[in-house]
Amino acid sequence: MPLRMTGHGRSSTRRSVRLLLAARTARSVAQGVLAVDFALYLRSLHWSGAAIGSVLAGGLLFAVAVTISAGIASDRVGRKRFLLGYDAVYVLACIAAVATTQPTILGAAAIIGAFGRGANGAAGPFGAIERAWLTQGLDPGTRSQVIALNTTLGFLGMALGAACAILPGLMAAATPAADAYRPIFAIALAAALLSLACIALAEDRHVALVQSADVPAERAVRHKENRNLRMLALANFLQGTGIGLTGPLVSYWFALRFGIGPRHIAPLIATGFLLAAISSHLTTPLSRRYGLMQVIVVLRLAALTLLFAFPFAPNLATAIGIFLLRNTLNRATNGPRSAITASLVRNQRLGLAGIVSSVSRQVPRSVGPVVAGAMFDSGMLVAPFVVGAMFQAGYLWLYRRSFHSQDPLRPVRESTRDPQHEAVPS
Repeated sequence: MPLRMTGHGRSSTRRSVRLLLAARTARSVAQGVLAVDFALYLRSLHWSGAAIGSVLAGGLLFAVAVTISAGIASDRVGRKRFLLGYDAVYVLACIAAVATTQPTILGAAAIIGAFGRGANGAAGPFGAIERAWLTQGLDPGTRSQVIALNTTLGFLGMALGAACAILPGLMAAATPAADAYRPIFAIALAAALLSLACIALAEDRHVALVQSADVPAERAVRHKENRNLRMLALANFLQGTGIGLTGPLVSYWFALRFGIGPRHIAPLIATGFLLAAISSHLTTPLSRRYGLMQVIVVLRLAALTLLFAFPFAPNLATAIGIFLLRNTLNRATNGPRSAITASLVRNQRLGLAGIVSSVSRQVPRSVGPVVAGAMFDSGMLVAPFVVGAMFQAGYLWLYRRSFHSQDPLRPVRESTRDPQHEAVPS
């Protein structure tokens, strides 16, 4: 299918990629510091646990709604204006949080900015739009490398932000509890301004799709892409359910099981993101040699084994070790999974793919913490992890079965042996 591209050539593409990577890094610093400290800040303002949970859930539902409304539009009109809007609104949300503690304003800022929900530097509900912009005009091999680097830089920024989140603990002795948290919003604001500047300087070389005169051929391509999206939605539903049961309340589980407090949280999370950045970087050469799917399956199988073992850890040191290793292995697959998702449809439909991927994962993910919390309150400290691991196992089986043949870095000798292998047009 013929494509018509606008822009100034390859050098402009490289410059835009560098700017988008810089924006991702800066944005992840802002997300990292707030992911650790925002809920603790609200607690210092005497917000109830239910109110804190409602704000976090509201941010998730807001993101889903915006994702649905913006994803398809970005495929038609380009991506830059959405990213500019997101980072501008995030800046305003940080300014509001710096300026006031008034519950209505602070709550609205938190919902719009998704405070307290680290997304590895992704542009919130516009994460898929950002990825479509980042990868447009790149061949599959280069696309996989850029996505891997983007993921690694996001983890590094999250680690830096999480490390900065220790500042309130250092200031608490000389500063009223709530005031000790105010510097985190200044850090988030500075990082968000830097991200906004990078987005403003980047060029969106939007690809305009020229409709094929061969209607049957176009229908065949769309039929395959739509099937890919249906299978992706089903797989992500399983994954989102598993994550919801095992991820959001893990710090609460640590408090119930071993009695550790907030001063342990920032170093633990920062270490986890730093290890994830290292492992994410190492997956790039492995993916080139063995293929993206092989790396995903091996690493997530190992992580799945650790998830089953985690709730049975006999002491705090063992639990922390399992937690860090499991998160490192899981997060190392973020780049390869994003690269496979980007190959399931043409670039002009990545906004739609983003809607499917995000909504199918986030909706069940929002329900999981409610179920896990009820189990924990009933004294069931093992069951959420076992059930969650079963959902994760189902996800991994279905994901490999559905997309193994569409791995853009699949070893050539393997793909030539597989008569069912066919490439998705780009």
